[in-house]
Amino acid sequence: MIAIFDVDGVLINVSKSYHSSIKDTVDYFSEKDINLEELLDIKFSFNINNDWDASLAGIIFAQLNTDLENFKDMFVNFSQRLEDMYRFAEDLSVEVPNYEDLIEFFEERYKFHRDKENMIFSHDLLNEIRNKSVIMGVITGRPFEDLDYSFKKFDLYKYFDYIITEDDIPAPDLRKPSAYPLKKFFEKYKYIEPVYYIGDTKSDLMMVENFNTEENKDVQFILNETPHNFDIDAEIKISNPEEILEIIKNNKKEFKI
Repeated sequence: MIAIFDVDGVLINVSKSYHSSIKDTVDYFSEKDINLEELLDIKFSFNINNDWDASLAGIIFAQLNTDLENFKDMFVNFSQRLEDMYRFAEDLSVEVPNYEDLIEFFEERYKFHRDKENMIFSHDLLNEIRNKSVIMGVITGRPFEDLDYSFKKFDLYKYFDYIITEDDIPAPDLRKPSAYPLKKFFEKYKYIEPVYYIGDTKSDLMMVENFNTEENKDVQFILNETPHNFDIDAEIKISNPEEILEIIKNNKKEFKI
């Protein structure tokens, strides 16, 4: 068995770290106090997996001085590519920061908030999954520096054979939901079924679906349910991390290459 995990919202609860950093970044660059739930609505409604990009979308929303639903109607065709977000802002004469400046500020705020994180999958559970797995891995949108801090803090490196972070993705268009991260994973390790990817966003699901279609494989997606993803139509869902053991136990697939 191969088990591959997302980090944020799966291994680690980031509601008080990354989510707070989005709000701090939007408030700083817009010089306003924007409701966090509205910013998370934008992030999850538009499936913006990268929190730097989610912050940029939030800044544009804040600067437009319009209500949330009207903004979503206006922004829907510009929400999936960084270049389109900047073009949308330019067309409407919305002042937005340079992307590098946004990243720098966001990461400083994340460093301030990161000790508020806590684990979702316990060490006992991860150890059980490790014992049942040939390979365990991580595919995350986190930069390596952020992941390294949390993985050392929570002593998580010992479970995983291979980790792909934002730093391993050569261009924004190759981030999730692109199949690229999974393809990169299986350039290093032989594909042996059953394979599970445990995620919490539509981008995670779409990455798996795109990989399966493009490579004619059968990675099984497991959705770790959170308050923000109940609308995701995933075949396998868990509301408690321990439920994953029953899914693994009941899998009738033969181990095959």
